Amino acid sequence: MTEHDRNQYVLSFGAVAMSAVALLFAFLELRSSDRQLDASVWPYVDATFALNSDAGSLTLSNKGLGPALIHEFRILYEGEEIRHPMELPQFDALVGAYSVTTASAPSSVLSVGEDLVVFDIRGDDVGERMQAALRGLELEICYCSLNGACWSNASEANFRQPIAACAVQDVDIDDALDIFRDINAPAAGTPEDEG
Repeated sequence: MTEHDRNQYVLSFGAVAMSAVALLFAFLELRSSDRQLDASVWPYVDATFALNSDAGSLTLSNKGLGPALIHEFRILYEGEEIRHPMELPQFDALVGAYSVTTASAPSSVLSVGEDLVVFDIRGDDVGERMQAALRGLELEICYCSLNGACWSNASEANFRQPIAACAVQDVDIDDALDIFRDINAPAAGTPEDEG
């Protein structure tokens, strides 16, 4: 092998090594870009209860950097799912006039900075009753980003645990309306029933 051939091999090996290094840097840059893209559409859904003497509400807020696609949202009282806030035992004997506003959270999209009032109850002693209910109340939320990354608060170790995917929660609006009608139906023996 001549010195010229040896130099050609060395130059060829150097070119292959430089190409491998360039390929590694391109891979790391692509991975970094993917992470930046994920971070730029990263939602963070937070739940807030607001109470005063005659009102109580639950609001979901997106405090992240991208839209949140809410797939599952459940309210549990002492481990049992409730479909309407007026199903809480603290509201069984609610006296006086009250109003309830509810919104369906599953299948909702929260943009950055947007709030969704899940329920708002107004009436006599609502705040005190809601405060008593909070001791046994739990929320289950599962939502995803536009890139398909999903989070859930089902883990007790962390409010927001990354998961592979959220399940789809079926929401029957007619069922929810029936519950509201049953709650607002006049009690047997009232003047409305006699007419």
